[in-house]
Amino acid sequence: MTLWELAEASARTLKDRFEEYEVIVVNEREIMLKLANGEPSVTQSWNRYTITVYVTKNGKIFQTSLSSTSPGEVLEKLDTILATLAPSPLYAPLPEPTGRDYENTDERIIEIVDSGDLSRISEDLELDQAGNWAGTIRLASEERVLVNSNNASLHGKKTLFNGYMRVFADEDSSGQWSWTSTMYRPDIAKKAVGAAARLAEECSSLPKRKIESGNYRVLLSPMVAGNLLEIVARSASGGAMLFGFSFFKKEDLEATVASEKLTLYDKPREKELPGYSLFDDEGVATRDKPVIEKGVLKNILHNSKTAKLFGAETTGNAGLLMPEPFNLDVASGDLKDDEMLEALGDGIYITNNWYTRFQNYPEGLFSTVARDAVIIVEGGKPVGCTSRVRIADSMKRLLSNIEGVGATLWQIQWWEVSTPTRLPHLLVSSARITSE
Repeated sequence: MTLWELAEASARTLKDRFEEYEVIVVNEREIMLKLANGEPSVTQSWNRYTITVYVTKNGKIFQTSLSSTSPGEVLEKLDTILATLAPSPLYAPLPEPTGRDYENTDERIIEIVDSGDLSRISEDLELDQAGNWAGTIRLASEERVLVNSNNASLHGKKTLFNGYMRVFADEDSSGQWSWTSTMYRPDIAKKAVGAAARLAEECSSLPKRKIESGNYRVLLSPMVAGNLLEIVARSASGGAMLFGFSFFKKEDLEATVASEKLTLYDKPREKELPGYSLFDDEGVATRDKPVIEKGVLKNILHNSKTAKLFGAETTGNAGLLMPEPFNLDVASGDLKDDEMLEALGDGIYITNNWYTRFQNYPEGLFSTVARDAVIIVEGGKPVGCTSRVRIADSMKRLLSNIEGVGATLWQIQWWEVSTPTRLPHLLVSSARITSE
């Protein structure tokens, strides 16, 4: 059964039972190579089908997703489930479908996924020359079909080449970097591995030092900035604001929320990044838009539901329930690679992070743990490496303290940056650092 046949068969079972319905069927074929100690360790492949069903009746809404090509039993239970629900304050009619079909694929990726032959990757990335590396390399082909009661009938196809690599120079010195693209780009993969290797070697050559907790000038790598700015973009969603998971509020629209050095776009139509799509989950046409422009909050991301509650228009960012960004893109600055440490002066270069957690969403109070190379810089020169430190500050203060933006853009996506993001380094004039 094709995706079209599966979507249309599911829609037929819903047509006369609900006021509105939508079915999204996604097939993702993926192959993943894991490396450990510089050697391929595990190869895995998947052929996943996901069906998302959305129905409404008398102001009640229900959505479910299942990994199956036989959803009949679940679909038959929807009437019973919906009958138990109260009308939702989030309800809004499905909007007019304005999206278009798209295809953004690389046949080289499709060939590797279909064949399962990873020899080309090993050759192109020179894995036979790998040192002490650990990480994953992913290639995938995705096909998506959307049909709904508003006569939407949309189809999209795209590919993905994504990975991250952690490089160890010794037991205590490591660097990590990531890459992502819709195209097969060994060049950016090798550039990412090279960046990770340089950081590991740098830390290995420097003495290990402890630092005291306090306020420091901080240089954030694209890995760290990508994690934090993904949170910023998701906080600019109408859904996050409604449910209390944002440090922004409706009244912040057109207000200054960050340094004028920061411009952050949501770019669903950027063909190089894997979030590419010409329609959202309501069938509405996507559009590229600034989220923050020169420090000013220019757009709150909406689907039809949050737009109704905010008295606004959808921005083409559905999520059927929660609006979300597709691809993030930060405008480059004028800080060249060989000038960054000099511009930092005395401070800390944080190259990777994880475990980002909020203690208070409305105030933007958060912490995130630094990992891999954390380089101490004095007088613009690296003088040591440290560990067991974290940023513990306010996101509002961090955004306001952005002093410089790098000129070189990197395409990042890994488990701490799930939204494909193209961005440079960020220089922050003051951030609260805690040390154990």
